[in-house]
Amino acid sequence: MKKSSKSAQKNARNLLKKESSWIIILNLGDEKMEEIESNEINKAKNVKKKNVKRIAIRVILIVLIITNCITIFKFSSEQSEQSNRTSGKVVETIVENSPKTKNLSKKDKEKKKEEIVTPVRKTAHFTVYTCLGALIYLLCRTFEGKNWKKVMISIGFAFLYACSDEIHQMFVGGRSGEFRDVMIDSCGAGFGVLIVWIFGKVGCWIGRKKVK
Repeated sequence: MKKSSKSAQKNARNLLKKESSWIIILNLGDEKMEEIESNEINKAKNVKKKNVKRIAIRVILIVLIITNCITIFKFSSEQSEQSNRTSGKVVETIVENSPKTKNLSKKDKEKKKEEIVTPVRKTAHFTVYTCLGALIYLLCRTFEGKNWKKVMISIGFAFLYACSDEIHQMFVGGRSGEFRDVMIDSCGAGFGVLIVWIFGKVGCWIGRKKVK
């Protein structure tokens, strides 16, 4: 009788031990599941934040691209006399403030203005399309895809807009469309893309340095 009661007690203790071990395992499983669920929720929140940020950046870039295109269109809409006055003001500012030309005689200054007016106008073409190319490429970089395609889209868009701009100028009084300007504009767009690409590479290199 005593032996049977002792064995019964032993079996009861073993059963309790097994039950308690299963309870611990189940509790650990619940905690692990809660941790996994929490991580998944945090990941989803981070993805949502990134998407919202990406959309905001895209909207800003699109607004800047449209503004840039409107600016180009506005300058192209100026008739010959008005366009000459606009570039003339820039040329005069350069000549009057440059250390090499500000002390020249009036006649020499006028001569110098005639010499630099064309380079100034072409530099303006190059610069405004540098901004356009950079902005389009930045917008393309917010999307997935191969980099060479993004480069081609950026320069291609700028080239087509430059063509339309030169065609537009053919219908403006005293203005003409020149393929040379299209090429200058396209080179400017390519330069803008190159600047963004270089800054992107430098940024990645700095980021890797910080991680190390």
